[in-house]
Amino acid sequence: MNGHEPATGEGPIDRYLDELLVALRHGEPASARRLLTETEAHLRECAARLRAQGLDGESAESEAVRRFGPVGTVTAALRSPRLPLRAFLRPAVGLVAAGAVAVGLSGALSEIFGRVWGAGFVAGDLPGTAYTAARCAVLQAPYPGLDCLQAAAEHHWGEVVEYRVALGIVGLLLLLVWRFLPRAEPLPSGLAPTLAAAAFSLAAAGSGFEALNAAVQGWQGAGAWLSAAIVSLPLAVVFGVIALRKLQPRLAPRLGPAEAA
Repeated sequence: MNGHEPATGEGPIDRYLDELLVALRHGEPASARRLLTETEAHLRECAARLRAQGLDGESAESEAVRRFGPVGTVTAALRSPRLPLRAFLRPAVGLVAAGAVAVGLSGALSEIFGRVWGAGFVAGDLPGTAYTAARCAVLQAPYPGLDCLQAAAEHHWGEVVEYRVALGIVGLLLLLVWRFLPRAEPLPSGLAPTLAAAAFSLAAAGSGFEALNAAVQGWQGAGAWLSAAIVSLPLAVVFGVIALRKLQPRLAPRLGPAEAA
């Protein structure tokens, strides 16, 4: 044996491959086998070049491993594109359920707004809206004594509350389904709460803008948008915090090699 080469099974490359094998134990066997083979070939070739440049065997293998990168980066690259569709089922149901429940909560809040500030605040039409005589007659039929716009606001307020609360009930049922769905292979840490945080952030921004627009024009119909913003914003913050907490363990190891380099 060449005195410059580490003993078989004791060098940095072998230790790296052992660590990689452990990290891939839950992965797809064929992909794991190919990755191990390709990784070893690359590391051995790199170490051989470094030895030819004058490094001893141990130093050459250590440098080859350092250049290749941490095991976590390698395994993440392998796992990401090969997740089975079933891995997305439970998170998707959970995200839809959370969104539907949030809509239901905004419906309950719209009911409170309407009782406190009137139907027009929740579902009144913006200035310039007009109805035909026939449509006004239909709208005013259940609300004798109200003019057309007032009757329209009452009608639309009922729709806002009823449809949103109904969707909230569906969300609760979906949460029950989500609770009993089998846990498949996990998605990358933090993905589901990140998507939820992004969705609720967009909902809060969009509904907040519409509420502001309605407020500028007299507050008619602002309540429906405001209730959505009030529910969406805290949920965006909550899911954002959850996402950060889940991502922190993965971000920390990646900072180490970069700082060390």
